[in-house]
Amino acid sequence: MSKILLVCYTSPKIGLGHLSRLLALAQTLKKDKKVVPEFLIFGNLIKKDELGSFVTHNFSIQNDFSQTIQGLLENNNFKAIVFDIHQNYNKNNLYKLITKLKKKKILVISIDSLIEYCDIIDLIWIPSFNFDTTKHSNCKSLLRSGWDTYLIQKRINHEEWKPGSKILVLTGGSDISNLGKTLPTQLDQILDKNLEVHWVKGPLSEDPIIPEKCKLKWIFHDAPQKLDELIVGSNYILTVFGISFFEVLQYGIPTIVFSPYDNKDDKDLLALSKEDVAKVSFNLETAIKELSNLIIDEKLAKKLSINALKKMSVNGSEKLSKEIHLLLNRS
Repeated sequence: MSKILLVCYTSPKIGLGHLSRLLALAQTLKKDKKVVPEFLIFGNLIKKDELGSFVTHNFSIQNDFSQTIQGLLENNNFKAIVFDIHQNYNKNNLYKLITKLKKKKILVISIDSLIEYCDIIDLIWIPSFNFDTTKHSNCKSLLRSGWDTYLIQKRINHEEWKPGSKILVLTGGSDISNLGKTLPTQLDQILDKNLEVHWVKGPLSEDPIIPEKCKLKWIFHDAPQKLDELIVGSNYILTVFGISFFEVLQYGIPTIVFSPYDNKDDKDLLALSKEDVAKVSFNLETAIKELSNLIIDEKLAKKLSINALKKMSVNGSEKLSKEIHLLLNRS
């Protein structure tokens, strides 16, 4: 059976989003039983049960990107390579590397980056509802984006949303902005005392600082392997913008989403605010107020839930898997 190499970076600074997307794709490819996925991870090797199902090559984040890949290719027969790499890391000699891969008839796919190489990459997959493909009409690559391109796993069925008192807080796999230092105190001061807050600590995050005297009930989840059960067991969710947000949307849980990363996500958040799938905030203070308001607005919460389920009705991992199989069959 043909092998496919899935390549990404992980670190406290980068986070786990790239790995999460590739794991979603790998699980689908594994289920299809047409190719064998393997991982190449630069940086922290995270303990994930699902990752244990695959051969994983792990190297320092400082390793030369191109040389490491070429070294793996000498002893392995990969038919395709999927890059999901952070835009700021190790792109030296990348054009040269991709050219070599193409000469070896290796299919090259990129997720959420490397659009500048669209003259030689076979498929560029942009998991975004807010990407204008018309601006790249000269690309030779296949270019895909839209609500049906998000690479996330849906492990259990969604249920009809109902109001309640459980709030889930997601700050990402590494909590890059250190929200755990201040957010618990802010929530405890502002939210109603009858609420129950479930705080998820990512595998690369520091422990949150919970107030000594709490009026809310706090439940702490330390790097859970799977978020799905926590998501469907919640009535409302407060999350940073990123992979976790779209994991939440697919289950239709009324959500407040914000970005703590300065103005990095403002363009996407502005577009998202027009989609009516979640309440969008541009800073943490507003997000907390919006959460408090959403809890008492059952009509709005119900509308957001229904709209989110409609938008996330197509599994992006399955769609990408089909594209990969089609390209492999043609090569």
